[in-house]
Amino acid sequence: MRANVSGRRRRSEGWRTCAAGLAALSILVAPPLAGRAAAQRGLCAATPPAEVDGSTDAMLTAADALASPLDRARARGLYLAVLARDPDDEEAAVGLARADAQDGCFALAERGYRDVLARSPGKVDARAGLADLLVWRGRWAEAEATLDEGLVHAPLAPDLLSRRARVAHFRGEPAVARRFLAEAARVTPLDAEVREAGDRVFLGQARLGQRVQLFPRAYDDLYTTDVTAALRWRRLRFELGGQVVSRHGASRPSRSGEVRSTVIDGRPSFGAYYHFGNGGWAGGSVGASAPALALPRWALALSGFTPLGRVLSAHLTTALWRYRDDRDVFFVTPALTVAVTDAVDVTARYWLTSVIARSADGSTDVEHVHSAGGRVGWRATARLTLGLDYTYGVQLERNPTATELRDLRSHIVSALAFVLLTPSFGVDGALSVERRASVAGGPAVLGPAAEAGVFARW
Repeated sequence: MRANVSGRRRRSEGWRTCAAGLAALSILVAPPLAGRAAAQRGLCAATPPAEVDGSTDAMLTAADALASPLDRARARGLYLAVLARDPDDEEAAVGLARADAQDGCFALAERGYRDVLARSPGKVDARAGLADLLVWRGRWAEAEATLDEGLVHAPLAPDLLSRRARVAHFRGEPAVARRFLAEAARVTPLDAEVREAGDRVFLGQARLGQRVQLFPRAYDDLYTTDVTAALRWRRLRFELGGQVVSRHGASRPSRSGEVRSTVIDGRPSFGAYYHFGNGGWAGGSVGASAPALALPRWALALSGFTPLGRVLSAHLTTALWRYRDDRDVFFVTPALTVAVTDAVDVTARYWLTSVIARSADGSTDVEHVHSAGGRVGWRATARLTLGLDYTYGVQLERNPTATELRDLRSHIVSALAFVLLTPSFGVDGALSVERRASVAGGPAVLGPAAEAGVFARW
């Protein structure tokens, strides 16, 4: 197992949820960035249409086709021209509200949608647009109530059913989301968006992963096997894990004075997390290793996640790792993710690590070290996510050779992939290169690594 502060296990767990996290962020960033910039400059304005003598249908068709950020001012002008002819034209009013929402003029858009719904509560496109706007603004409960009211008037509307499922999923209610998606799929069995949403909503997942990292002769080659299972029940998520780390190659003295070249550690773990109504979650995990020659004997962690508006989300982990030889490691790991588009996100991470070593004479040595990393994720298709990860950090696992904690620093570059082959089965993998060096000097070494996993969902 790679001993970097990011942790091979922690990195792998994070990547296994990357596709789901990226999908969750996509609904928050539907208004394009260019539109938000225009709104900030106060440019939610209309361009007078070149011709207003055409038919209403022709003008609405032309306005609906002007969807790019640079064209929305012209579209807004056409919608306003139609409304000048007929102030009660609901298609023009909804189109105008949609353009305002896409450009970030949320107050104007909300007023437009609500004016239409006050006259026609069953207007599906107005209610769907209002629900999207409320979600973008983080008003989850209002979005849920808006959609529930719409389903009273139009119980079989796919646009409302799929949105209600997405809101339930992001609010930590996957069973409710699956119920609405099943109804939407029954109504529109060929709808690609409904199928894609169904791929992202599941109640449980089991994964088997294997990782191999090779080093020069003076270092161990690492072979890591991971088995994990996650189960959702209402707003709770439970995770079980098992890990076996086998180290081969480097000779080391054992406690009995013999020399052996293989060390094997195992660690089961358990975690429980609660999902809140705003799309965030919080919880903790505990893991115990045996014989704990290299892994910490105990690993305790508390972590949480929360969205921060339309494009930002934050993750925080605090953990205590206790080793068998009077060494403790405490670290705080914040991360910030920016959804650049609905398919691309960028994550920046930082680790503040405190290593506490106690000697036989009762003295305590404390050292604080810093590490950082970044990741870019790209959802290439509905079922394929690719990524690139870089980390610079301190080693956290104690190498059973003479190397101490804190002595090693690593640069790691990884290419990652996540592929959902069917709604219930997929694979993931990573190719990495680690450049490891000691702060005491000496030559740096390279350790290439490969990881592959298979998972099943239900």
